[in-house]
Amino acid sequence: MRRRNTQYAVRNTQYAIRNGILRLATVLLLAFILIGAAIPYWGVVRAQELTARPDNPRLVEAERRLDRGRILDRNGQVLVRSNIDADGIAHRRYPYPQLAPVLGYWSLKHGTAGIERAFNDPLRALPMSFRASLDQWLYHRLPVGHDVVLTIDLELQRVADQALGDVRGAVVLLDAQSGAILAMASHPTFDPARIDEDFARLKDDPGRPLLNRATQGRYPPGSTFKTVTLAAALQEGLVYPGQMFEDGDETLYVEGFPIHCDNNPRGVNRFDLAHAYAYSCNLTFARLGLELGTKRFKEYAGRFRIGREIPLEIPTATSQLANDPLLMSQVLLASTAFGQGELLVTPLNMALVAATIANNGVMPQPYLAEQIQPRDAEPSAIRNTQYAVRNRRILGVPITEATAQQVRDIMITSVQDGYARRAQIPGAVVGGKTGTAQLGGEDTEPHAWFIGWAQKAGDPDARTYAIAVIVENGGEGSLVATPIAQQVLQAAVNADRTGN
Repeated sequence: MRRRNTQYAVRNTQYAIRNGILRLATVLLLAFILIGAAIPYWGVVRAQELTARPDNPRLVEAERRLDRGRILDRNGQVLVRSNIDADGIAHRRYPYPQLAPVLGYWSLKHGTAGIERAFNDPLRALPMSFRASLDQWLYHRLPVGHDVVLTIDLELQRVADQALGDVRGAVVLLDAQSGAILAMASHPTFDPARIDEDFARLKDDPGRPLLNRATQGRYPPGSTFKTVTLAAALQEGLVYPGQMFEDGDETLYVEGFPIHCDNNPRGVNRFDLAHAYAYSCNLTFARLGLELGTKRFKEYAGRFRIGREIPLEIPTATSQLANDPLLMSQVLLASTAFGQGELLVTPLNMALVAATIANNGVMPQPYLAEQIQPRDAEPSAIRNTQYAVRNRRILGVPITEATAQQVRDIMITSVQDGYARRAQIPGAVVGGKTGTAQLGGEDTEPHAWFIGWAQKAGDPDARTYAIAVIVENGGEGSLVATPIAQQVLQAAVNADRTGN
C-alpha cells in the first residue's frame, strides 16, 4: 500500500513537471512568435518612420557626414557644395551667398529652405539605387547626393545684384517663351553658410532678409498694372490702337473723387492710346476700367494670375485683388484700373505679365530647376532623360496673339517716346512700362517699378527676356527702377549675341 502511494506521488510529480515544462515551452514559443513578428514589423513596415525621426541619433550623425549634392547654375557654375573636413563632417558652402533667397539654406538646427528644401531628397541621393543601398548596408558607405542644375545664369545674376545694389527690392528676369528664371535678386539678403549663428538676428531684422521679395513680396503695382487694363480693353474691343483721347486737361469725377492726368509733360490735351500709356494718364485708364466693369475687370486680372497661385519650386505669395463688394465701388474700380486701389502684386507675377505680352499672349509657367544630375554622370547624358525635372508648361492664354502684338507695339512706344526711355538698348527692341506706386502719406516715398521685355533687333527667333524690377520706397519708377532693368536686359541681350 505504501509502495503504491509512493508510485502515485511520483507520477503526479512527473505530470506536474511535464505540465510546467509544457506551459513554459508554450510561453517561450509565443514569445518567439511575437518577437519574430515584431522584427519584420519594426524593421520593415515601420523602418522608414523610425529612421526618419529627428531624434534618431544615427540619422543626425548620417546627416552630418552626408555629402549632399551640389546646386549648379545653367552653365555648370557651382552655387552650393559640401566640404568634408578631416573628421568626415560635411559643411555646406555657398560661393555666391547673394542668391540665398533662392538657394535657401541647410541646417541640422533650423532645417531647410528654398531649393535646398524643394530638392532635399535628390540632394540626399534619395531614392537610392539598389547598389547604393547595398553599399550602405554592407559597408556603411554614405551615398553621394545628386546635383541639381538650375535655370539661373550666374553672370546675369551678378548683374542683377549689382544693379539693385544696397536698396530693398527685387529683380526677376526670365525667358519669356519657356518661363526659365535666369536671375532672381532679392535685397537685403544673407549668408546661408552662417544660418546657425545668424538665424535669430535675421528673423528679427526689420529688413526681412529671409523673405524672398521676388516671389513673396506683395506691393501695389502702380502704373505697371495699366498693362493689364490695356490688354483687357483691347481684347474686349473697347479701344483700338491710334484712338485719340482728349484727357490731358480734363478731370473725371467718380463718386465725387477727382481723377486727372498727373503726368502730361507735353502739356497737350489730345493724344493717342500709345501716349496715354507711355505718359501714364490715370484718367484714360480709369475710363477703360469703368467701361470694362467689375466682372470683366476681375476676369482679366485672374487671367493674368492676380488672385491665383503661381506654381514654382520655392514658395510664392498670391497677388491680391479686392473682393466683389469693394470693387463694386466705381471709384475703387477706376483707381485699381490704373494700378492703385485695393491691389497687391508680386514681382514674379508682374514679370509674367510682361512675358505674356512678349510671348504672343501665352503665359509660361516659371521654373527654377532644369534637371537632376547624378554626380558620376556626364551632363550630356542627363538632358531629356528620366532625370529631367519638368516638361515645358504654360499657365494660360490670357489674350490673343493679335492683342499681344498691339500691346507690344504700345510698350515699344513707351520706351521710344515715354517715361520708359531709359530702358533703351542699342541693337535691341525693348518694350516696357514704368510705375510709381503711391503708398499714402507725404513722408513715405512711393515704390519704384519697371516691367518690360527685350529682344535682339533683326532676329525674330532670338530669345526674348522679360523682367520686373521693384525698389521699395525708391521714388520715380522712370528714374530708379528703369535703369536697373536696362542694365540687366542689356547684359542678357549681349550674352545672347555672343551665344552664351
